[in-house]
Order: sequence, then C-alpha cells, then structure tokens
Amino acid sequence: EIYYMIKYFVGLILAIIIGYFVWPYVHIYQLNSAVADNDQAALDGLVDFEAVNRVYQKDFEWSMSNTDPQDKSLLPDVVREGANAVVGAVGNLVAQTTKIDANDMLKRLHKHEGSVWQQLTFAFFESPTRFTIRLGELGRSPIHLQMTLQDWRWRVTAIYD
Repeated sequence: EIYYMIKYFVGLILAIIIGYFVWPYVHIYQLNSAVADNDQAALDGLVDFEAVNRVYQKDFEWSMSNTDPQDKSLLPDVVREGANAVVGAVGNLVAQTTKIDANDMLKRLHKHEGSVWQQLTFAFFESPTRFTIRLGELGRSPIHLQMTLQDWRWRVTAIYD
C-alpha cells in the first residue's frame, strides 16, 4: 500500500515538473496564434507592454549615452562632449515618445518570414521565472523575446531586435 502511495506521489511530482517545462511553450503557441491572426486583443493579454516599453526606453537611453565616434581625435573634447549631450537629450526624447504597442509588436514579429514557431531557433530558461526566446538565426537580425512569470502567467516583458 505504501509502495503505491510513493509511486503516485513520484508520478505527481514528475507531472508537475514536466508541466512546468512545457508551460512557456504553451505561451509561445498562443503568441504564434495571436501573431498569425493579427489579434491585437490577444496580444495585449500575452505581452506586458508597460514592461516592454520600460526596457526599450532603458536600452535606448543606454545606447545613446554610450555611443562614441570612431575617431575621437577629430573633434576637440568640448565639441565632442557637447555633441554627446545633444545626442543624449534627443535620444531621451525619442525614447520617451516612442511606445511599443500591439500594432508595433505585430510588425516586429512579422519582420521575418514564417510564423513564430517556424522562426523559433532557441528557447531556454534563464531562471525559474524568466524564459528567453530567439526568433531567427544569429547574424541575420534575430529578435529576442524575454518572458517573465507574472501572477502565474508567462508574459513577454522585453523585445530586443
């Protein structure tokens, strides 16, 4: 009798572990269906656009503040610092006014030929609550999506293209 209880318990634990590892792929399937159908309402439930825009803004600001000209010797330090300040201010303004919404997300995910499933080349857990997906081949402008487990649901929280 105890043998059957242990066997049942081990089977239950194994089913939970398998379910956990399959769960993000169910989300990818839902994302694939929403993109294929151009369903912006479904995409709203699958993507945390507030988090996506927050990450996009931080990345844009970082890229603007860390862009240096190739040949620094051509410009005096004062001119270069002034130019960097102007580029940074314009970059911050662009980052604050550019928002990724469902329509923009659909355009980005339609950039490559084929469905999301067909473009999926790499997917892995970064941590128990983070899952990263690569759409497209490396060296050919792939899109990276980052999903985070929020309120017991996987949601896209960052897009890097």
